[in-house]
This record gives sequence, structure tokens and C-alpha cells, in this order.
Amino acid sequence: MKIAIFLFCLLSPIIVYSQEYKDTSYSIREFTCSCKYNLNEQDDNGIFDRSAKSAYYPGGEDEWKKFAKKNLDKGFKGKHTVEVRFQVDKNGDLSGYTLLSTAPAQKYEEVVRVLKLSGKWFPSIQDGFCVKSLVSLSLEL
Repeated sequence: MKIAIFLFCLLSPIIVYSQEYKDTSYSIREFTCSCKYNLNEQDDNGIFDRSAKSAYYPGGEDEWKKFAKKNLDKGFKGKHTVEVRFQVDKNGDLSGYTLLSTAPAQKYEEVVRVLKLSGKWFPSIQDGFCVKSLVSLSLEL
């Protein structure tokens, strides 16, 4: 019996790692997104390409097309497909813009300008947590 109590006292203070998080709801205009926000910064270094729910513009693809159509400069000569990749962090901020196509630099700069103008996006969600991810986008200019 003394051995059992001794083992219990020895093993009881084992600390089990648990993530600290808070439930978060993002609201942008009339659109909302909910996920858990990881408070352990050291566990938040990865960029996720395959997440349960990809990052997206508030309101989805239709709202993005309306916004892009309204704000893109149409004064360029010729038609080019501008493919760009960028990062959406867990707060919805955009960064790390990379041109993936052979479109002219002016058209790439125009797409980046409109992306910056678009404001925050809803982050990717993996296992219920907000995570940073990469988004690829093609626009016809």
C-alpha cells in the first residue's frame, strides 16, 4: 500500500502539454468566420498549404470578383493572365506576394495594389484553428 501511494505521489505531478487558445470570430462587413486562435506563438510557425478550409476573401469568390472588377485598372494594353501567390496569416493580413506567371511587371503591381486594398481576408482553418497559409490567384488583365 505504501508503494502504491508513493508511486501515485511520484506520477501525479506529470504535466500534460495543452495548447492555450481562445475562440475567435472575425467580422468583416456582414461576413463572419469563427475559429480557435492559438496563443502559443512557438507552435505557430508553419504555413499550411492543405487546410480543412482555405483562406478566402470575405463573402467568397463572388464578392472577390466584384471587388476586383470594381478596383482593377483596365487601361493596360493586351490581355495577360496574372498569377500571384500570397500569404494570409492567422489574423487575415496579406503578405509575401509572388508573381507566378510571365505577365508584365505593371500588371503584377496592379494586382498587388488591389490585394492590399482588399483589406483582411478570412484565414485558413485547420483542425478548428486559424492558421497561416498560401493562396494562389489568377486574374485576367
